[in-house]
Amino acid sequence: MGSIASQECRRLAKGANVKLRDLDAELGVVTVVLETGDTVTAEAIDADVSVFLLGHDRRVRSNDDFVFYNQPISPDGAVHLRDKIRREATSAAVVTLNLDAVPDDVERVLLVASLDATIGPGFADATALRLTVQRSDDGSALVTFDIVDATTERALLFGEFYRREGMWRFRAIGQGYAGGLDVAAAEYGIEVADEAADAEQGEAVRGTSDAAPEVDRIVASDNEDRVSVRRRVRPPRMPDDWNRTLPSSKGGDLIPARLFPIAGIGGGDEQEGRATSALLAVMALVRPFGRALLTPLGAPAGNLEAFTEVPFALDEKPYRPDGYLRVTRGQRTWTCLVEVKTAGNPLDAQQIQTYVEIARRKGIDAVLTITNQVCGIDGRHPVDIDGRKLRKVALHHLSWDEISTAAVLLADHRPIPDATQATVLEEFLRYMRSSRSGLHGFTDMGPAWTQVRDGARRQTLNPSDREVADVCAQFEQLMRHIALRLTGLLGVEVKSAIPAEAPDHLSQVEQLASAGVLFGCVKVPGTVGPLIVRVDLRAERVTVSIRLPAPREGRPATRVKWLVRQLGDARPDTRIDAYTATSRTATSRVLSVVREDPNSLIDDPTRELRSFQVSFDLPTGSKRGAGRGSLIDSVQSAVDDFYVMVVQNLRAWVGKPPKMESPGGRLAAIEAAELTG
Repeated sequence: MGSIASQECRRLAKGANVKLRDLDAELGVVTVVLETGDTVTAEAIDADVSVFLLGHDRRVRSNDDFVFYNQPISPDGAVHLRDKIRREATSAAVVTLNLDAVPDDVERVLLVASLDATIGPGFADATALRLTVQRSDDGSALVTFDIVDATTERALLFGEFYRREGMWRFRAIGQGYAGGLDVAAAEYGIEVADEAADAEQGEAVRGTSDAAPEVDRIVASDNEDRVSVRRRVRPPRMPDDWNRTLPSSKGGDLIPARLFPIAGIGGGDEQEGRATSALLAVMALVRPFGRALLTPLGAPAGNLEAFTEVPFALDEKPYRPDGYLRVTRGQRTWTCLVEVKTAGNPLDAQQIQTYVEIARRKGIDAVLTITNQVCGIDGRHPVDIDGRKLRKVALHHLSWDEISTAAVLLADHRPIPDATQATVLEEFLRYMRSSRSGLHGFTDMGPAWTQVRDGARRQTLNPSDREVADVCAQFEQLMRHIALRLTGLLGVEVKSAIPAEAPDHLSQVEQLASAGVLFGCVKVPGTVGPLIVRVDLRAERVTVSIRLPAPREGRPATRVKWLVRQLGDARPDTRIDAYTATSRTATSRVLSVVREDPNSLIDDPTRELRSFQVSFDLPTGSKRGAGRGSLIDSVQSAVDDFYVMVVQNLRAWVGKPPKMESPGGRLAAIEAAELTG
């Protein structure tokens, strides 16, 4: 395909990247050609191309995000696998990618070429391994990338399109997996099933067709929420014109209609208006969702009516709160004014005071504010209102994180019996997850972050500095954000707290000012203890740890082995600290050393082991906002990894119950004693 590339196109080296805007300011739909072949032997190496749509965690969201020859078009129409172009010495797979149609919660589009696991030549035999990005309108080449160092790979990651600062970029990767596509698929969240489990079904799929050889391939199972890759024979392929009757939009892509569309959102006012209307409508339509949000605020579990832009007057001046709620059950009615903010828009203290006064005079029970700001551990409202005005009116605050968590709990862990209500809730979650909705939750460490971060490194912070207190408050919000996220993932209520293990009983502000350290804690029901988070701004490290009692039985080495057996999935550099009954210091070793020699963790065999501490120590980001390189994402990722690899595998030690002598034997002993006097 050397003829595709022109002298004007950008040639990338392995690992290099380029902004698509630098190539074409109007670029929206691109065509990607992946060429494989051996120009020396004139043998085409027939590779199959797959596309993974990855979220912020670099994993697929569902089976819809796996696009391959049996599922050649993504449901949103953003990705379309075209027919292969076969020449004498090369085979070229063609992918059409509509970047404008890629869902907002997809951050990466990964292009993978794969070969059969054991059959035929490998990528090492290829003399032509090239990716070309073309402008779809005229076919002109924009970017080319040649892979020249392939060895044993049976699946190659050619490149990826990814978002950075709101713009698309392309990166040349050129790395792969010797185990083939199923290994690559598992790496990105696609569950690999056993070949034997599908043998019988595979025969049915192959049927009597002889159009394809009996080789191991993969297909996506529609019986799983996640993508399930199952090894089976290659099924018959569709005719080339199988989709000829489908209607198409520009570029041949299909964009599904949405219940809550994000297209056309203008300024902040329109964004807030759409968010308010969507939220209140879903609360009224999906009754379990409305009750989950309002019952903790004092509303009865009754019929909910929701309104937007309801006019009120105060001292002859007109006001229009964003929303008005009315819940009735029997003779009781509960009412509430609602004020909504999206993106980074803050609450106006004067406006909230006015709404509280309107509620007091009109006999309205409560005022509810909704923003991306998360209340801290103490639960105080973001706006400080005179307590005397709140004697008859309750003032509540919900973050979009809390609202999203409530929706996820219902959608994933407490299924809604009504299918229509469940669909409405899923559509609302999809809307919330769009970056255009402005409902992103906690994503900002605040305007004081950079000053405090740099001051911690220079050791110039003072506990009386207002900025230090502000960053501590933002860190409490971060821990609350992480707890809410875990709640949605685990289906149990996870809470954040101030850790009791804080050194010298210093306050959070004093710790940050004196040592440049931030502490946090999350408590997950059913685990052996709370997760302690320690962020050292000077060392730029985040440590996540958990402490658990050691067994009360057995030799010291036996107690160590008991712990190590539970850490089978943990990283080799996981640190274990062992504490004895008579020493305040711990013996510390990394897991890889303890696995080889459990006695290495025993400083003195005569001292009883009382407890263990297990911890991760990872680098932390320093950026203020969310995203790669930020404090927020690095702390959240550290907690996620630690929970998956360590916490969810730990079980508390349970000793053997004391044995009781059988009643018959005890009675006989008593009678014998009486007879002998």
